[in-house]
Amino acid sequence: MICLKGDEVKMKSGEIGVVTETWGLARDWCKLKKDDGSTIITMTEDIESIIKRNRQRGTGKKK
Repeated sequence: MICLKGDEVKMKSGEIGVVTETWGLARDWCKLKKDDGSTIITMTEDIESIIKRNRQRGTGKKK
Protein backbone atom coordinates (compact mmCIF):
# COMPACT_ATOMS: atom_id res chain seq x y z
CA MET A 1 0.00 0.00 0.00
CA ILE A 2 1.27 3.46 -0.82
CA CYS A 3 0.80 5.98 1.97
CA LEU A 4 1.41 9.68 1.58
CA LYS A 5 2.17 12.37 4.13
CA GLY A 6 -1.10 13.68 5.58
CA ASP A 7 -3.10 10.46 5.09
CA GLU A 8 -5.28 9.33 7.97
CA VAL A 9 -4.78 5.56 8.25
CA LYS A 10 -6.07 2.61 10.27
CA MET A 11 -3.56 -0.01 11.34
CA LYS A 12 -4.28 -3.74 11.56
CA SER A 13 -4.13 -3.39 15.36
CA GLY A 14 -7.05 -0.93 15.24
CA GLU A 15 -5.06 2.23 15.99
CA ILE A 16 -5.76 5.32 13.90
CA GLY A 17 -3.21 8.01 13.08
CA VAL A 18 -2.02 10.60 10.58
CA VAL A 19 1.12 9.96 8.50
CA THR A 20 3.76 12.60 9.29
CA GLU A 21 6.76 11.05 7.46
CA THR A 22 7.45 8.28 4.96
CA TRP A 23 10.76 6.73 3.86
CA GLY A 24 12.33 3.54 2.63
CA LEU A 25 13.55 1.76 -0.48
CA ALA A 26 13.00 -1.99 -0.18
CA ARG A 27 10.54 -1.61 2.70
CA ASP A 28 8.34 1.42 3.20
CA TRP A 29 8.15 2.91 6.68
CA CYS A 30 5.74 5.50 8.08
CA LYS A 31 5.76 7.67 11.15
CA LEU A 32 2.22 8.11 12.48
CA LYS A 33 0.88 10.62 14.98
CA LYS A 34 -2.01 9.22 17.02
CA ASP A 35 -4.90 11.25 18.43
CA ASP A 36 -3.40 11.19 21.93
CA GLY A 37 -0.21 12.85 20.62
CA SER A 38 2.08 9.82 20.70
CA THR A 39 3.99 8.68 17.62
CA ILE A 40 4.36 5.24 16.06
CA ILE A 41 6.94 4.07 13.54
CA THR A 42 5.57 1.20 11.46
CA MET A 43 5.93 -0.55 8.13
CA THR A 44 3.24 0.14 5.53
CA GLU A 45 2.31 -3.55 5.44
CA ASP A 46 0.94 -3.10 8.99
CA ILE A 47 -1.55 -0.52 7.70
CA GLU A 48 -5.00 -1.92 6.98
CA SER A 49 -6.62 0.98 5.12
CA ILE A 50 -6.48 4.68 4.32
CA ILE A 51 -9.41 6.42 5.96
CA LYS A 52 -8.91 9.89 4.51
CA ARG A 53 -6.41 11.20 1.98
CA ASN A 54 -5.31 14.82 1.89
CA ARG A 55 -6.21 15.95 -1.63
CA GLN A 56 -4.39 19.26 -1.71
CA ARG A 57 -3.34 20.22 -5.20
CA GLY A 58 -0.32 22.28 -6.11
CA THR A 59 -0.76 25.78 -7.45
CA GLY A 60 1.22 25.01 -10.58
CA LYS A 61 3.00 27.54 -12.72
CA LYS A 62 1.10 30.36 -14.36
CA LYS A 63 1.90 31.01 -17.97
